[in-house]
Amino acid sequence: MTELEIQTLVERTKQGDRDAFAMLYERFIDQIYRYIYFRVDHADAEDLVETVFVKAWENIQKYANNGNTFSSWLFRIAHNLVVDHYRLNHSVEAITEDYQEYRAEFHPGVTTERKLDNDLLHKGLKHLKDDYQQFLILKYINELSNKDISTMLEKSEGSLRILQYRALRALRTVLEDMGMKW
Repeated sequence: MTELEIQTLVERTKQGDRDAFAMLYERFIDQIYRYIYFRVDHADAEDLVETVFVKAWENIQKYANNGNTFSSWLFRIAHNLVVDHYRLNHSVEAITEDYQEYRAEFHPGVTTERKLDNDLLHKGLKHLKDDYQQFLILKYINELSNKDISTMLEKSEGSLRILQYRALRALRTVLEDMGMKW
């Protein structure tokens, strides 16, 4: 669906056309769900997604295409609901520890893509040999130096470079088999 088609549906929705809103709902439901699903407890995700679309319907008259797309407006509603959810259900410490600010690097599209990549990586790691998994987790997830890893695994740093090469090559093969493109 092009941006022009989306704007046409928005205008029809502003005039009270429920079918047009249903089409917008169908267009954005999966994206909004993924955005919320990876940011809150899974049990709360569906309720929050429903609330996003209720608020969008109630406030559609306030939406103005001033260089902002409808999707960015919708994601902003979702973002605000997630923030409110944390405020109501978690302490301030939990928000500052677990919740990232709304900046460019935390744009809903970027955040969702990163989370999907992390899930794919998690699944891919499970298909690797144990020593490959262990090395990759220590090196790239825990960000340990080769020196620290060599001490932990009782291997020379030279053998770790070989292990790193083989582990990354194996992971790349697994991820490509799972459909990830480079």
